[in-house]
Amino acid sequence: MKKALALVLALVLALSMAVSALALDLVELVPAEKEKSDLVEIPVVKVDEVTLLLYEGGKYYIALEDEAWEDVEVTTNGNVTAKLVEYDPAKMIVTGMDIKFNVTYKGEAYGEPFVTKADRNSVETYKAALKYAEDKNDDEYVTYWDVEVATNVNIIEIVVEDNYSAHYTEGTIKVEAVLDDEDYVGEVEIINDVVNFEYELVKWAAKNFTTYAKTTDECLFIGEDGYSDYRADLKGYDEEDEEYYVPENRVDDGAAVVSTTAFRAIEGKDLRLIYNDILDVVLYDIVKGQKGVNFSAYTEMDYEDLNDNDDRDYNEPVNALEVGFLGNQVVKGDFEITIRTGLDWFELRELFDVKVEEDDIISYYIVDKAGKVVGGKEIDYMTADLTKEATFTVKGNNQALGEYKIVLEVPAAEEGEANPNTGAESVVGVVAALAVVSVATAAAVSLKK
Repeated sequence: MKKALALVLALVLALSMAVSALALDLVELVPAEKEKSDLVEIPVVKVDEVTLLLYEGGKYYIALEDEAWEDVEVTTNGNVTAKLVEYDPAKMIVTGMDIKFNVTYKGEAYGEPFVTKADRNSVETYKAALKYAEDKNDDEYVTYWDVEVATNVNIIEIVVEDNYSAHYTEGTIKVEAVLDDEDYVGEVEIINDVVNFEYELVKWAAKNFTTYAKTTDECLFIGEDGYSDYRADLKGYDEEDEEYYVPENRVDDGAAVVSTTAFRAIEGKDLRLIYNDILDVVLYDIVKGQKGVNFSAYTEMDYEDLNDNDDRDYNEPVNALEVGFLGNQVVKGDFEITIRTGLDWFELRELFDVKVEEDDIISYYIVDKAGKVVGGKEIDYMTADLTKEATFTVKGNNQALGEYKIVLEVPAAEEGEANPNTGAESVVGVVAALAVVSVATAAAVSLKK
């Protein structure tokens, strides 16, 4: 299942930061994901000295720090799998290592090697060496000149499981190698962290709960600033601090978890959370003993570039739209999910590319992950106010927030199909919401680039 969670950077970036208060070094990684560039930036990591800290699953790369290592083997356990992969000098920018490239003539090294410098990354150095060899071959009308990697570069590809629990997960990578004719063993710890909403902010949102307001004083925004569950577990909380958490534990974005402790502080109150101004969930009368919940959410369509009218093929209508929350923790009390589509009923119909005749009534159905119909809404397009925004709700109790698929049917009147309107406005709006999110997101990313 695809996920439209927060957008990720296109390349694997690494930011090393020393956290002496925790008596260890953390290296924060961002998942590898290709967009316009095929280049991947890979940090050099001392595997026996660091903890790799991340906030979502995905694919990562690291380079081992000692070029003298030979016969490297990698084993893993916990939330991570890893393997050695071949170093590709044309696509992998290795940061923190001087990599040498020899230009050879009939296999023999020639002249001074090309070496990665501070003002030129490893890929640029490699391309410079290739250009030199190509020019030589052009001059002599032969292909005797070539480029070889003269440094031993060990690249490890790491795949970390997604984590939608309310707590961080752990794993380890064990590296065994031969170094100067002696056996070497090192380990690096992988922490897939989660970001918790600040304790005091949760209390404030519950105290100032209103049905419609969208200020930070009255609700929580999924993806805003919070604190690291991992760092807080190690460092704890400082009750003398006015925000009730240690500043070093702060994370600039990504908050999606309301902790067990925060729920205990707002028992009997209502709490509201919003995702991208589209998915809106309200928990009513927080039940005593409510465990922490991860509210990571997504909105997604099965048709790319749906809102690009110039590219859309109207012969391929959208058949389903997906939306939901990725955590599987149970909300013990009542909750209600509202989907604000940002589209009116006419635009929603256009989204599904459905032709309407004079007597047509369109039914929007919502099915859960198990395929069960859990809601929907019937719209008579001859009498409905088509300029009104299409908004829907889904209600639940003592269950996970859930994942849904919105589907569309246009039942014939004479067939006597049941009205899908269950009394609770469905996630049908999800449909449109997804469209709006996709377009807005794509546009925003495009503008930033």
